[in-house]
Amino acid sequence: MSSSQDDDRELRRRCQAVVDALEIPYPFDMALLCQRIGGHRGRPIHLIAMPMPPGGPSGVWISARDYDAIFYEADTGRPHQDHIIGHELGHLLCGHERGVGDDLARMLLPDLDPALVRRVLQRTGYSAIDEREAEMVASLLLRAAQRLGTPPPAVAPDAAPGGAAEVVARLQRSLGRPVGDLDG
Repeated sequence: MSSSQDDDRELRRRCQAVVDALEIPYPFDMALLCQRIGGHRGRPIHLIAMPMPPGGPSGVWISARDYDAIFYEADTGRPHQDHIIGHELGHLLCGHERGVGDDLARMLLPDLDPALVRRVLQRTGYSAIDEREAEMVASLLLRAAQRLGTPPPAVAPDAAPGGAAEVVARLQRSLGRPVGDLDG
């Protein structure tokens, strides 16, 4: 086995441990998850949707003295927003630090000098491994949420292929909720 594969397995193991430690709400709600994480950390997490600049980041985590703020793209669908927020949560939960450029500083805090914002935030840039780690946390978090998540659309037992209608009906009764599409 190559060192790269070992590194990937270790990264996934670390990220899975981060996700496993979370109290993921059922049904899944990203704002509620952030509220829980903020409560455990003793500092609230504010989620702020806003149009992000073209070619810029789709999300940003800012750690202030008494709170954390996650800015995320307002002009995209909810699943993409959840992924963006999950990615920024990955940075937060893994203890990453981030650089803030002039354009981002002006966008987030337009009334302050960008150099002052950078000095106050005192961040360094993310490394490639930090980005991979944050992306892995986001993916594993959303996969876990999907497993818990909102019930899949109901399948009418008579719409199931072949003799599976009886099985679908029994599963629906035993699980207390509709079973998703058998083709998915």
